[in-house]
Amino acid sequence: MTEPVKPEEKPDNARTLGIGFIVGVIVAVLALEYYGYIRHSDASDAARIDQFNLMELSENVDLKVSDKESGKLAFCSDGYLLMRPDNNKPVAGILVDSHNRAVRCKPGMSDE
Repeated sequence: MTEPVKPEEKPDNARTLGIGFIVGVIVAVLALEYYGYIRHSDASDAARIDQFNLMELSENVDLKVSDKESGKLAFCSDGYLLMRPDNNKPVAGILVDSHNRAVRCKPGMSDE
């Protein structure tokens, strides 16, 4: 009696390629992390310095503002309102609303 011919077992190339791809991605991410190319954000990256309120100027409302200064200076740069501390530190930030939309300004704008 002759034995039936068994089909030759072929290696599973798709599985090997898939595992190799996943291992390659993991090694690449670990290498990028090791050499410092992946930057992790921390709380200071999105720190809220202060919160501001808009007070409407009208004749019907008695507006009371403190005599003390806030310690901040606002200025217009490239059409945006920027703020920095009044102590001449070289740090400045752009003023945004609650939806992180920049507050625009016009240089030389008067209150008329």
